[in-house]
Amino acid sequence: MKKLSLYISIALAGLFMGSCSEDFKDWADPQTNPQEDAITIPGYQASAVDALDLAKVAEDSMNVYTISSATLPEGFELGNSRIELTPEGAENATATEVKTSNDGKAAKADLQALIESVYGKAPVARTFDGHVYTTAVKDGQAALIDAGTVKVTATPVAPNISQNYYIIGGTLDWTADAAKTQKFNHSDINVYDDPIFTITIPAKEGDDTWFGIVDDAACEGVANGDWSSVLGTAKGKGNNALNETEQLDTRAKVGNDASFKVPKSAGAKYIKVEINMLEYTYKITPLSFGEYFYEIGGDSNWKSTNALYGGNGDGKYQGFYYLNGEFKFKPQAGTDDWAGDYEFDGEGKIADNGGKNCPDPGAGFYKIDVDLQAGTYALTQVKSITVVGNHNGWKQDDANCHMTYNKEAGCWELTTTLKDGFKFAMNDDWAISWGGANNDPTAYDNISVNNGKDLNVPAGEGTYKIQLYLSHEGANKVVLTKK
Repeated sequence: MKKLSLYISIALAGLFMGSCSEDFKDWADPQTNPQEDAITIPGYQASAVDALDLAKVAEDSMNVYTISSATLPEGFELGNSRIELTPEGAENATATEVKTSNDGKAAKADLQALIESVYGKAPVARTFDGHVYTTAVKDGQAALIDAGTVKVTATPVAPNISQNYYIIGGTLDWTADAAKTQKFNHSDINVYDDPIFTITIPAKEGDDTWFGIVDDAACEGVANGDWSSVLGTAKGKGNNALNETEQLDTRAKVGNDASFKVPKSAGAKYIKVEINMLEYTYKITPLSFGEYFYEIGGDSNWKSTNALYGGNGDGKYQGFYYLNGEFKFKPQAGTDDWAGDYEFDGEGKIADNGGKNCPDPGAGFYKIDVDLQAGTYALTQVKSITVVGNHNGWKQDDANCHMTYNKEAGCWELTTTLKDGFKFAMNDDWAISWGGANNDPTAYDNISVNNGKDLNVPAGEGTYKIQLYLSHEGANKVVLTKK
């Protein structure tokens, strides 16, 4: 005891000679605070504990280390303890202070939060290098004791999230094979860091749409007659809400088939299903897409809209327009109604989130594709349009037949010699081309991007001024003026 008292007394003397006017500071203060000088005490040493599985820890705290006992001299008491944890294998790793009891217990929630912040939520054992410190306090002054280093290994609490999920039912048969064709979409991020899966399926025409959710294991069960692991609404068969977030559960726990229902009365053409497998929730959104969606932005000083056409009713729209500045998308034409407009939601993504505008892609003419099912948009710059046909040997990359975009007139122009049999090719390629709609070689007022017919000249072979007006399917046209 005399030796221990001597060690502590020396430490306290050092404090008195240093900055004795400073009050003892709580170790939860930011790490930018200077580290106090620490002493080591013979026999006062931290030891490692076995690897921890936080999912199996029933209490709010558990030992992350143990400490050997040492008798303090009269008048001294143990103050606060902490362990400084530095993650192994993490780039630019820094130590994080975690409060502990003097016998080495830390809050389960603190360790869980630390693991998630460094490594994510995957249920994988993680190892930290730990350094344990304790204070001995007398008369309001504290000496810092270095109790040594330990390894701390712990596995965070996390549900079992599968890599793949599928819709079973809907417009298809309730079989495992059919379900595998209706796979949820997911990012490339680890499922524990991004537990959200989404899918859009067609609704039954003129009838209610019923469906469930399965993973690969549940599919195997269904194939063998076991439906207990099929996921549905925790509220019971057909009792799910629409456009609201609710709890998932298995048929085994719900006690009935728990299937989801989108009634005919919802008027849906498609159904969007979003699941969060970390929160074990779902949200079902009936969708009914209009024929047009609209772009608006800096190209018109936000004064007019450009129509994108989506005639299949599947939420996929396309148009061809000049862009110059930021922009967004909206379901209504004009500038009076902004309800339901879609803003930028990350690279190539849009959402009705009240966020910022889509970024300026640079002034130019673009093919614009929007997919409301997937919440995405894509821009393809139209670098060239070639008038290609019998007049130039069908060379789609013929620079002499490249058109020039006239921004003021809003059209692509070229004056050249033409004869029967020509069309328009984008970016020196046949992947996208325009010809007469409905297999009509004289459909000058209805130029189609969908397998358009080779066009004929309206007034015989000769030199023509060609003006190609592109906007969307059903509205594209070409004006041919013979010289």
